[in-house]
Amino acid sequence: MAENRKRRVRWILGIVAAVVLVVAGGLVVRGVLTPEEASADVVAADSTGTVAVGSDEEVDEVAKVPVELAVVGRRAIAAYYRAASVVEADRLIDLVAKISGRVQKVNAEEGDWVSSGDVLAELENARERIQLEQADLKLAEQERNLGRNEAMLSEGLISDQQYDEARRLFDLARTDRDLARINFEETLIRAPFTGRITQRQVVLGQHIAPATSLFTLGDFDPLRVRVHLPEAVARKVEAGQKVLVTPESRDEPLPARVERVAPVVDPASSTVRVTLLMDENEDQASVGGFVKVRITTDTRHSTLAVPKLSLVEEGGLRSLFVAEADTVRKVEVNTGIYDESHVEILDGVSEGDFVVCVGQGGLRTGSHIQALNAAEVGWGGLVEEDSRVGSPGDTVVAASDTAE
Repeated sequence: MAENRKRRVRWILGIVAAVVLVVAGGLVVRGVLTPEEASADVVAADSTGTVAVGSDEEVDEVAKVPVELAVVGRRAIAAYYRAASVVEADRLIDLVAKISGRVQKVNAEEGDWVSSGDVLAELENARERIQLEQADLKLAEQERNLGRNEAMLSEGLISDQQYDEARRLFDLARTDRDLARINFEETLIRAPFTGRITQRQVVLGQHIAPATSLFTLGDFDPLRVRVHLPEAVARKVEAGQKVLVTPESRDEPLPARVERVAPVVDPASSTVRVTLLMDENEDQASVGGFVKVRITTDTRHSTLAVPKLSLVEEGGLRSLFVAEADTVRKVEVNTGIYDESHVEILDGVSEGDFVVCVGQGGLRTGSHIQALNAAEVGWGGLVEEDSRVGSPGDTVVAASDTAE
């Protein structure tokens, strides 16, 4: 009976040894164990039924999550609001014809700089020119006649009534001349101010009607940008405040300043119009071009802050993982203003604390961590020695039933 029990135990141990050999061989093939390590871990069955399990290389240690840390410190933070808009000229108008007629001269082209009073185009005006010359002649004649009557009146040769008639005829001739000049000027399309032609809509020989747009003239000194801000944001903006404007065609922002803030709220959009002035930037921004605007709304000169990447948001709650020794503790915090990289922390952590900024996904309170940037941030957390089962060279022995 005892002999049968021994044979049964040896048979079971033989199966266990075979399984261990297969597993060890698989680990060697996959590169997990070296052949030496595999041979040391093989389960051996001796004639007495004793099985040796494990070796001096086996370590039982807690898995650590690799993370990166950041130090809670004080810094300046400027909260800002972003908006988008387009660049506008100081003045941009359409020059239109007041009368109908055929275009006989075009003196300006798109892109040309013109001065105030320059003739940009001219309609057929032979009749108006002759009428103006005729009115000038009549005025000159009545002016000479008035001079003679003034001399005769001083000598008492004519009555006051005769002199008043001469004065009336002179005044009438002058008004006729002024009217003829107006009619002639209406055939000339002049620039009302110094600027640049942005568009020409008229061609030589074209017959135009009154109110037809002929040119678009812009004044690009200075340039302006108009943005519409929420009322709560607009209350924090003041005239003269510096603003950064980044055209779509540039990587670097251009300086600007708040020129004025509208005193009313647009009821349709619940926003306030804010006008920005761009000084001496006409060569770096194009009228009509798309721009991004960054307006500072609040500033903290020395406040407790952490990188924005450190925040863990769950619903309406925000929290941080604070490193303590080789573990972490999850702490709920309240935040204030923020900029592109950092956020203000109002409570929950103290200056000098270390928080996890990369790798929070698999963490919870009590998780063990390994700081990958410990030297960079000055992290001196507790590093524990690897725990082992037994001492080097010890073999854990599982005794079988060797009863006779």
